Amino acid sequence: MRPFRWLPHDGRRHAVNADLVALEQAATLCGVELVVPAARPTKLEWCWPTCSDCDAAWRAAEGILPFPRQEGAASGSRGVRSKTAQHQV
Repeated sequence: MRPFRWLPHDGRRHAVNADLVALEQAATLCGVELVVPAARPTKLEWCWPTCSDCDAAWRAAEGILPFPRQEGAASGSRGVRSKTAQHQV
């Protein structure tokens, strides 16, 4: 199981600890205090933009490269290179 999950809150999707339950008070990875809602988020709320600070903290904790990736960076966390890059080595 992954240590974090995403939760829409205040116009953004934030990362929170995966083991939080409804009505529990917590902080997102970016430090925003919230109470986990009892109702499931709506489809529209899942379309809210991702909090960039939560995304950066989540990626660092999971060992995933930052987004957007810099030109020439390996794609994904597995270090897979494009066929073009492989032929240039």
